Amino acid sequence: MIDILQKKLARLQPYLKENGIEAFRLFNGSEGSWPFAIDIYKDSAVIHVFAEWKGLPFKSLETWVKKVVPVKYFFYKDRTKEGMKLPGGVHREMEIHENGHVFHCNLSDYLDTGLFLDHRETRRWIEGQSKGKIVLNTFAYTGSFSVYAAAGGADKTYSVDLSRSYCDWIKQNLKLNGLPEEKNWVYKMDTMEFFNYATRKGLKFDIIIIDPPTFSKNKGKSFSVMNDHPALINAALPLLKPKGFILFSTNRKEFWLKESALKSHNIDEKRDTYPPDFAGAYPHKCYIIRK
Repeated sequence: MIDILQKKLARLQPYLKENGIEAFRLFNGSEGSWPFAIDIYKDSAVIHVFAEWKGLPFKSLETWVKKVVPVKYFFYKDRTKEGMKLPGGVHREMEIHENGHVFHCNLSDYLDTGLFLDHRETRRWIEGQSKGKIVLNTFAYTGSFSVYAAAGGADKTYSVDLSRSYCDWIKQNLKLNGLPEEKNWVYKMDTMEFFNYATRKGLKFDIIIIDPPTFSKNKGKSFSVMNDHPALINAALPLLKPKGFILFSTNRKEFWLKESALKSHNIDEKRDTYPPDFAGAYPHKCYIIRK
């Protein structure tokens, strides 16, 4: 295992240094037979456990990582359905730099840290598409796509999330990057509710980002990305400007796009969005959908 980690880090070092990246994936489950992944955030390691395994004490894993990266803190995330009891960690929050931007991350209090590392190159692509554009970021989480779009010269960004905590987090990330509130609006709303609001207000967008959770519940209603993505995409299409596009993404492994249910057949799967630290992992799927 130590040899695998050392070789992976050596391959990544030029990429990490060139782009000022302080958080990256050191190990994918696909790179061996171990059912976990290891992410490094400066002096901390976040270990995602995907299945129970026997014969590997957590302390051994920590020893291996420490021999490769100068890590002081470890945080374990249970990604199984069994509700495993995992080692605890101290409270840890930090600012992480990435491609010239900075994001507040919380490693200890949530299942996710505030920054989805697998979308690093997707964010950079959006940044390159955003100059002079109006960008809508739905299911915005902590607003990383909005930060990249605004930094890329977007005329205006709209960030939409149902969680007040995440809306506050979005505002924090915008402030960290010196991006003005008057050009980067944040809405605490359900995405479909915002689509209806935008229709009433006559709002139009050049870019609409839709990266929903796999499953969610709100006010007794359940959402499933597999069942409900056609309704989301179809509701977004009328809000596009003539040359605009939707970036739709999901991390559901078994996902397939129900093209026959969509009101557009101008669809391309975007396959160049995996950063090198996720090579071979296929962590998400991305589609570009136009009118």
